[in-house]
Amino acid sequence: MITKEKVENLKHKLEYYKSLDIKDIKLEKLKDIRDVKIDATKPVIERICSFLVQMDGNPYIFKVGDTPVKVSFKKEGPSLQKCLVNMIVGHKTNGITSILCN
Repeated sequence: MITKEKVENLKHKLEYYKSLDIKDIKLEKLKDIRDVKIDATKPVIERICSFLVQMDGNPYIFKVGDTPVKVSFKKEGPSLQKCLVNMIVGHKTNGITSILCN
């Protein structure tokens, strides 16, 4: 069950991950986004949760092979939730899921 306390805890964790400097994280500690598997038959909220769990709760910093990646957003741009939904819903290009933030 999702409680207000759990939501607040998640917000704090996301703010922490958002503030991290990619240079301060060892490459071997990062999750490789190519290993993330999303069940397209599940509702969007379950896909987002699955993504966050597989990324150890950190949607901001990950790796693609040996390349570290940090995702950031403009204040006036779309929310993280919208970008995750766009990504997880299944926009694919050449077999790679793209992040569409428009």
